[in-house]
Amino acid sequence: MTTKTADSPSNSQQQAVMTSRKPGMVLINRATYRDIVPGVHLLPGQGNSVALETAKGVVLFDAGPGGGLTANMIATLQTITPKPVSHIVYSHGHLGYNYGVGDWCRSMAERGFARPVLVAHRRVRARYARYQETEGLQQLLNSLQFRTNVPKPKPEWLVMPDIGFEDRLVIDGGDRTIELLAAPSETDDVVAAWLPSERFLYGSAAVIRSLPNVGTPLRTVRDPIRWASTLDRLHALRPKVLLAEFGGPLFDPQDVEDALVLPAAGLRWLRQETVRFMNEGLDVEDIVARIRPPSALFDHPFMRPVYGCVDYIVRDIWRSENGWWDRNPTTLHPAPRWQVEADLQSLLGSAADVQHVVARAHALAEAGQIQHALHVIDLVAQLPEDTPMHSQIRDFKADLLDRRALQVSSVVSRNLYRSMAEQLRGLPHGSTRDHDPTHGMTMA
Repeated sequence: MTTKTADSPSNSQQQAVMTSRKPGMVLINRATYRDIVPGVHLLPGQGNSVALETAKGVVLFDAGPGGGLTANMIATLQTITPKPVSHIVYSHGHLGYNYGVGDWCRSMAERGFARPVLVAHRRVRARYARYQETEGLQQLLNSLQFRTNVPKPKPEWLVMPDIGFEDRLVIDGGDRTIELLAAPSETDDVVAAWLPSERFLYGSAAVIRSLPNVGTPLRTVRDPIRWASTLDRLHALRPKVLLAEFGGPLFDPQDVEDALVLPAAGLRWLRQETVRFMNEGLDVEDIVARIRPPSALFDHPFMRPVYGCVDYIVRDIWRSENGWWDRNPTTLHPAPRWQVEADLQSLLGSAADVQHVVARAHALAEAGQIQHALHVIDLVAQLPEDTPMHSQIRDFKADLLDRRALQVSSVVSRNLYRSMAEQLRGLPHGSTRDHDPTHGMTMA
């Protein structure tokens, strides 16, 4: 699955090939689109970096991750327009999207222009402060999820915005008005852009042309109804042209409608059904097993589980209404893990016992029941290193994780399975990613 280019003959395209970027940044969009509507261009940033030309300068959404990628963005924009960048708007506060702010500021200074005004939702400052406080954790989470050695966020990469707004901010460009709209969705600090005269909407991280990534395993709780309500507000603008966070622009009226309406409907359906099951007393594992999303809604191309997936969303809804407890009284105040492992070793410590468990896991794997095999092999995978067949068990589980990665559609799940397989083999995260059959697959 590769990044698509626009089909409209009125939209000239320029392909940009990146050769370098800051370590650990994920390159998803590789296309430059000129004049999506007059004076609106898409640059090849970490996601979609949108350049909005005005008489007073360019309003840029996202500076990119710095290094070679941002340098290419700067060079590309200069081939499109000689105008300076007057504003840099942060689409949201996730790491990497605006590490390149300093590069743009230096470029403007070298050309004799004023420093761009940095604009973001007011909550970005708190997010950046939290990321600095938890820098080691952020490095670990991102390294696992993106399968690469993501560096800790340096203070000079997290440039605080000059202006933080709450609901709406209007930038007067002289010849056009740009409305910045709070669009809480993936994060609470997402900002969308609306050009009322052209009826052009950049949905930013609120619009991703796939099943919304609520509930991804390593992230904080995301409110699906808040996201759905944001999509309702964006849909009420009745845009003619829609640009999502990833991929090319949408011009077809039905595509624009579907990209905004279907995810909102899907999120509300999942919330309703999950709550219904919770009210019946089911625990989260039973709900995940029993929920059956309607194909008429969830089989649409814009609802593909490319990043988020139904399981993730159900678990996040559960997590938002329940505590951490899984309803098993044994886990309420559990014994230390090492005590349980010691008992397992005494019960399954003989070579014959271990071999019996491993044989059962192999049989399940041969039958294609990889997830079931993982549960079985875990009975002995946590035993001490002096356990018979320990290295074979570790290697077999890593192989199972690689095979399980091929069975799931979510890129997050695939990456986590493969990251943990590398960890079992004593390899750095991402060291085998270039050999993955699914490496390079992105959202269209």
